[in-house]
Amino acid sequence: MRPLFLIGLPGVGKSTIGRLVAERLGLTFVDTDLFVESRYHASISSMVACCGIDKFRKRERVALLELLQEQDTLIATGGGLPIWEDNMDRMLAHGLVVYLRSPLDLLAERLYRVRATRPAVAEKTPSEVRDYLEAISEKREPYYSRAQVVVPIGHLRSAEEEREAAEQVIEAIRHHMEKEDA
Repeated sequence: MRPLFLIGLPGVGKSTIGRLVAERLGLTFVDTDLFVESRYHASISSMVACCGIDKFRKRERVALLELLQEQDTLIATGGGLPIWEDNMDRMLAHGLVVYLRSPLDLLAERLYRVRATRPAVAEKTPSEVRDYLEAISEKREPYYSRAQVVVPIGHLRSAEEEREAAEQVIEAIRHHMEKEDA
């Protein structure tokens, strides 16, 4: 099976849902953020601080080019990966791209709760987190909307809600593959 890619804004649940979907479908799970951190022995925030965002995006792209060759793999991308160079084109050509979409207010609430683990929003107020998400959403939506599959994601406040979201993603993937085979 060609790779599956989960894309979406920060905090939408790409890693959380991705792990559950991969486990349920018997796929290998890869989080590109963790993959890049492991490859370069540094956190994303330290890579960006030391070398700049462009250097980090280039490293992220190298990782993507390697992962495109994988089979039976679900890849949760960093939120900005699809908008860099021709990354989205490559993902669409080599795999199935699934866009996890949540309302900005819901994402802002979720990101604010975990802001200590998210350098981009660590020092922001709730309204600043919302403004940040709105700004990046405007830039990223034209890329994200090209995904072959779009799945709305609601609250992820419990393990049960996470499992339900994973089942929605699996159902959407199956539906897309059935249409493709018809």
